[in-house]
Amino acid sequence: MEHPQGGFMPPHGFMRDEQIWYMPGTGEVPLTFTSKRDISLSVIEVIKIAMEDPSRLPKYVRIAGTNNTPKEITEILNRAAKGKTKIELKLLSDWEADELMKNLKWDMPPERASEYDFDYMNEVGARVFRMSGGTGNLDFSKQNDNELVNPGQSRWKWKTMEEYAEEVDGMPGDWH
Repeated sequence: MEHPQGGFMPPHGFMRDEQIWYMPGTGEVPLTFTSKRDISLSVIEVIKIAMEDPSRLPKYVRIAGTNNTPKEITEILNRAAKGKTKIELKLLSDWEADELMKNLKWDMPPERASEYDFDYMNEVGARVFRMSGGTGNLDFSKQNDNELVNPGQSRWKWKTMEEYAEEVDGMPGDWH
């Protein structure tokens, strides 16, 4: 959610300066965003369970802090902005998503930029971007281990997209 490599960055279609969020698909498939705090608390709970009774743990633990569609998220962010900004959701076909990623300029460490194959990065970025938006690959709302680590939110309350939107005044992605 808050992390610089989270979903509100150019490689994920979020163009802060233009106030545009490009997203492949219909905008109606939920995406999961989880706050750093919720991730940290979940890791602590997994460690506690592992120390007490490791047999209670599944092979992989998946958590899902908040689940909303891109359309809902855009509305939530714009409400929290209270008119200061207005994010526009632009839905893309697979071809349009590929084109967007092909033209993306990656921020690389200047001293190591020559070590990167930008064509390959853009190709992989385009595939990941297409898969993330409309396919449901980032919808963990139904398959997660939230109840294992935080039954009934009895240990803490998961951060909502509304709370995050309020924290950032409706405009995520300012990592400078």
